[in-house]
Amino acid sequence: MEVGEEVIFKLITHSGSARSNVFEAFQFCQVGDYEGAKKLMKEADENILEAHKAQTKLIQKEASGEVMEVRLLMVHAQDHLMTCILAKEIMMNMMKIQEELNEIKTHLSLNK
Repeated sequence: MEVGEEVIFKLITHSGSARSNVFEAFQFCQVGDYEGAKKLMKEADENILEAHKAQTKLIQKEASGEVMEVRLLMVHAQDHLMTCILAKEIMMNMMKIQEELNEIKTHLSLNK
């Protein structure tokens, strides 16, 4: 496996893990486990950082004059990173809304 390919697979792996962390964090939030959600979002951030490091290696290779052939695998890797970052931003907002909804539900059930 080429070095470039190895880096691309790291990008895919860490991006995919981050995306999974984010969606699992939302599930924790839905049941009121905000600490668990916070921990998973931290793991997502760590995975996104590792994905960015891999992406930076690829950019540095190209910037140093190494010709990088744009292949479907590279496009797939970039798509993974973009999607996980977008999912994280959306889920952060959804988690705030979910927390407020959980508080409203608790308040309503106490007032019955």
